[in-house]
Amino acid sequence: MKENPEAAVLKMDPFLEEEKFEKPLKDDPEKLNNMLKYSSFNRMKEFFKVSWDQMSGFSEDVRKFNFPYEIKQAFAICQAMMKDSTPSKEKEFFSPVVRKGITGDWKNYFSEDQSKRMDQKFAERMKGTEFQNIWKNYM
Repeated sequence: MKENPEAAVLKMDPFLEEEKFEKPLKDDPEKLNNMLKYSSFNRMKEFFKVSWDQMSGFSEDVRKFNFPYEIKQAFAICQAMMKDSTPSKEKEFFSPVVRKGITGDWKNYFSEDQSKRMDQKFAERMKGTEFQNIWKNYM
């Protein structure tokens, strides 16, 4: 996806309804470009930042909204964290949601042991599939 986003989107076509999604993307370059634009890392990062800012500004009484229980809990947790936040803490909290958008950044978060265990589990689960070597150029 990072190397060729257009090809990656079009590769998803078999999972989409042909007439409703696949055909318009293939026939109309503007639609494909819009899909790439609005699903880009930078666009999603901006969306999450705006959403985070809006969510942190909601009043404490989210119970009046018709949200599922889990969403209300998430609001409560976020609001509690924001109350105790300084701008640097807010940035720290936000950064795990949308990190850098670069290939290989996991190396900055996994210990050597975690990395080995992940490699072993991935090899075990993907053995005999077309995906077993999918990331060999990035490891």
